[in-house]
Amino acid sequence: MSAPKVSAVVAAAGLSKRFSPHGRKQFATLAGKPLLTHCLSTFESSELITSVVVVVPENKIPPSRDLLESFGFEKITLIVAGGEKRHVSVRNGFRATPLDSDMVLIHDAARPFVDNETIKRVVEGCARTGACICAVPVTDTLKRAEECGSLVSETVSREKLWKAQTPQVFRREILVEIYSSPGAGDLGATDESALVEAMGIKVEMVAGSDLNMKITTAADLRMAELIAGKGEAL
Repeated sequence: MSAPKVSAVVAAAGLSKRFSPHGRKQFATLAGKPLLTHCLSTFESSELITSVVVVVPENKIPPSRDLLESFGFEKITLIVAGGEKRHVSVRNGFRATPLDSDMVLIHDAARPFVDNETIKRVVEGCARTGACICAVPVTDTLKRAEECGSLVSETVSREKLWKAQTPQVFRREILVEIYSSPGAGDLGATDESALVEAMGIKVEMVAGSDLNMKITTAADLRMAELIAGKGEAL
């Protein structure tokens, strides 16, 4: 049996409201390179990824094209415009992937330290079940706040709770069905797995990595610089 064709969609169209009033995190510098290029380098080196579509803000398409061409990425087939919400951006990216892709991998550009072993695990999981994400167990004690937000309402058991990460991989036909549904945008989903779950499809979880952090704030970027400086995830 031939290996499945896996296209990657890299979501880099976010507004970065919690990062900085002065720019978008996906273009911030990490270890001397634009943040966006870190995950793209990993997908470029992966034997499992056959093509990559990058989703950026519409006004960033020309500079993004120049930037990514300067790095010599050969797997990038298209750079497309995102939308106001995540699911619209990912949908736009998905619709730009080759029609002969068997699976589509979705990844947040804000997770620069994705590694090839994680990619392998989620692709293999998708081959088994059709839908697979990577995740790590919740280790912190969780509190639910009262409506005012400053008082504890209850302590929430962390048993069986996991923190979802990307990459997330799905058979192409599953995503076709999701993005053909006019109600997908009404679910308030923060990842594609939630959209798939809403269809009643079981999603497999495989081990993620604590190093596969998501950069949301400027403090996260400083932490990522420490990780990169130690060479633990590059």
